[in-house]
Amino acid sequence: MENDAQLIRRILSGDDAAFDTLVQRHQRGVHALAWRKVSDFHYAEEITQDTFLQAYKKLSTLKNPNQFAGWLYVIANRLCINWLQRHKPAMQSLEDTPVAEIEKSSYIHHASEQREVEGSEHRYAIAERLLSKLPESERTVMTLHYLGEMTAKEISKFLGVSVNTITNRLWRARKRLREDQELMVQEVLGGVQFPANLTENIMRQVADLKPTPPPVAKPLLPWSAFGVTTLLVVMLLGATNQYLVHFQKPYSFEAVAEPTVEIVDTAILLDIDSKPDLRSQVGRVTSADKNIGAGLQAAETPLVSDIQRNSPGSTPLQWTRKADMPTARTGFATSVVNGKVFAIGGNIQLKRGEFGDLSASTVEMYDPETDTWEQKSDMPTARSGVSVSVVDGKIYAIGGTKTKIIQAPRGFSSESEELATVERYDPVTDTWIQKANMPTPKKTMTCVVNGKIYAIGGWLTTKEKPHLETVEVYDPGTDTWAKVQSMNCARCSAAISVVNGEIYAIGGLGSPPIQDQSDLYLSSVEVFNPKTNQWQERTEMPAPKASHTASVIDGKIYVIGGYFKEDGEFKKLSTIEIYDPATEHWTQEPEMPMGKWGHKTEVIDGQIYIFGGGPVTSVQVYDPRGTP
Repeated sequence: MENDAQLIRRILSGDDAAFDTLVQRHQRGVHALAWRKVSDFHYAEEITQDTFLQAYKKLSTLKNPNQFAGWLYVIANRLCINWLQRHKPAMQSLEDTPVAEIEKSSYIHHASEQREVEGSEHRYAIAERLLSKLPESERTVMTLHYLGEMTAKEISKFLGVSVNTITNRLWRARKRLREDQELMVQEVLGGVQFPANLTENIMRQVADLKPTPPPVAKPLLPWSAFGVTTLLVVMLLGATNQYLVHFQKPYSFEAVAEPTVEIVDTAILLDIDSKPDLRSQVGRVTSADKNIGAGLQAAETPLVSDIQRNSPGSTPLQWTRKADMPTARTGFATSVVNGKVFAIGGNIQLKRGEFGDLSASTVEMYDPETDTWEQKSDMPTARSGVSVSVVDGKIYAIGGTKTKIIQAPRGFSSESEELATVERYDPVTDTWIQKANMPTPKKTMTCVVNGKIYAIGGWLTTKEKPHLETVEVYDPGTDTWAKVQSMNCARCSAAISVVNGEIYAIGGLGSPPIQDQSDLYLSSVEVFNPKTNQWQERTEMPAPKASHTASVIDGKIYVIGGYFKEDGEFKKLSTIEIYDPATEHWTQEPEMPMGKWGHKTEVIDGQIYIFGGGPVTSVQVYDPRGTP
């Protein structure tokens, strides 16, 4: 079967029959999206028809034919927005539908078959009301899946996000709806009769159209020469190094129109001093050994030297290298007390053929002022995956896993045990004492709000679905534990941050809907308000990931690195993404010099210190205020 790009080449060569194939391939998805936006099947049919007619006329302007599905989404979305603007006064919200009616209808919708015809419109309204209970991202994929009859892979291409993300959204949507409610949505949307003559109507109009010819490229050299000459003239006239330049906004699947060149005025700081391009050393995602356990080796590219960074008159660089950690390990934890960083526990590497404990009790202290490391008293209980939090200058080490490698008939295997252990470290006296155990032994993620430690979600291998949604609170003053409201989504290996007294749980691994499936990589974000004891969902991350970190600077959350698996391949990420809780908006920063997972980050004087990761010993400092 020909792919979209091959069909498009035939269409541009004059073969309109190929466009017929293209329409039949994508019309259900476009129609489902249009219905989702305008809530009217008749108008959705008109928008679908207009979408394909516009696509046909502008087909030659599509630079990458492999992105045809996403391009259709942009066109259809723009037409839906235009339609809503024209018909806004006539729209009526389904919020008027009483909740009691929805609950009743979801149970008895199949009981009155004799009134099926007259009740069909009401059923559509009820199904749409049920969908309105979902976040927009989940609502869209449910509609595309059931009404558009699209697979997760097809939806992925259409929306421009990963298959893993689509699978995750479908799973969460089904979890939010009761089984009978989901069944009703599936029956109503799946029972919609697709317009039989839609393709015929489109092709009848296509016969009278011709695609717009591609724009003729202008000679580049004269304009380049003109630009260079202009720059030299400005410099000779003693102009400042701030210039007003024009640039094209990047293509986005969230755009409200087809890709166009939009000229935007903005001030760009041009630094004349040359500096190495750190980003050229790596890509967005780098692959690593599929074995992410003991024995994984990784190499790092050295960062710029302190001498170059501190040269007189130079602009601060975003990345610098510091003294390496003395011990290579994974699954360790870090915390900051009085400006000093403490690296605690983790898994060490055994030599080939060795057996025994992997878990470490090592504690090492880093001084940013002197860029030196110092050995401290070992933690009483060796463990990896330990989570640490600081209250009143004391470090609380909570939970984790004790792991050892044992000899097996055909090589070796590992044994792991989750721990409920809580131990407190006093940096002043360099001593440890035992505290009350957690109610549940687990690897967990912790943070502090108002002097109390929140142990959020985590991992417990003895459960049928090992990922946890429970939240337990420790009061250091009384040395007691209590339970609060669980998360909406079970997760481990997530990033936890606190902003304005609220706890943000970001990404991680979750349990799949089917036990035999692999773990779900999450992009979801939810926030907990300790005052109301409630979790609420927020805007998702741009991509799902696990074993990433989150650091807070000026009320914004910096999510750094992590990993995910795609097509069975383990990939570590070099991304830096910033979430603004005030606007619920994500932005992308320049990437790290290399991908990292399982690292730890701490904020000191407005800079983010990145320790280790997978299991290298490097320490890097990221300065958001610098320019690369």
